[in-house]
Amino acid sequence: MNTKAVLEEYGLSRETAANYIDAITRSNQTQTAEELNVSRDTIHRYKNAFSDMNAQERLLLISTLTQEKLLDQATE
Repeated sequence: MNTKAVLEEYGLSRETAANYIDAITRSNQTQTAEELNVSRDTIHRYKNAFSDMNAQERLLLISTLTQEKLLDQATE
């Protein structure tokens, strides 16, 4: 199992998933939608997708995408 496969299986974009993980930990769904400039329906779809994942898939996405985001921030 790899990150790309999990994202494809649930129909998620890598960039939006990474931003969703970051924003949802400090904001509610409405604030997250505003911050990411997407609809509340999109945020709801991502929330449901993460809920439908098994723990291993969810952990893989959260850890991989968070690490990538931190590395990007550190090299800016």
